[in-house]
Amino acid sequence: MKILENPLFFGISEESLEKMRICFHMEEKSFREKEEIPIEGKVGILLEGSVSLNRLNQDGNLDMLEYMNDGGIFGAFVNLFQQNGEILVLCEKKCRVVFIDAYHITKRCSNACLHHSIVVENLLNLMTDKVQQLSEKVEILSNRSIREKLLCYFRMQCNKCGKQCFMLPFSVSSLANYLCVDRCAMTRELKHMKEEGILQMQGKQIQLL
Repeated sequence: MKILENPLFFGISEESLEKMRICFHMEEKSFREKEEIPIEGKVGILLEGSVSLNRLNQDGNLDMLEYMNDGGIFGAFVNLFQQNGEILVLCEKKCRVVFIDAYHITKRCSNACLHHSIVVENLLNLMTDKVQQLSEKVEILSNRSIREKLLCYFRMQCNKCGKQCFMLPFSVSSLANYLCVDRCAMTRELKHMKEEGILQMQGKQIQLL
């Protein structure tokens, strides 16, 4: 993905982007699978690969909060998720990330640059989307049983794609982390749901019946 294709830069020209590379202290870095990505004081723009946003609980377990592919933005929204536990961003698939100093986005631009104002507006819109995603996560976790959590998540994915069949955006193991449930118990529940004719599952493809 080209950086101008990212929603953070919607409405920004190539010329303005070149000015912003200096103004925003933009820096590109690459990360290996399972490598931790530092985010303090930064906004990360995912150009290639996949990353996950996780909360490290006091018991040492990771709860996945969000999974992002090409085009994802992270770092600026950590305060939306940070309650009890440290937030970790992990590289799930080899990735390239462009970092921007968050301070240089949110501070008042001395030149009153139009492109600066556009980026701030885009960032606020993206934060609204993140709040919606957080609301969905809360709705999923409000269900008590593993089956109820699975069905709530599956139905949300079906509604987003407009059909009863969809592809999981991550592995089944990662799904357990996202739902904050035991992986073995979730695997057993998925088996029961298939035997009862509630769903069909082939790899990452899920179909509700």
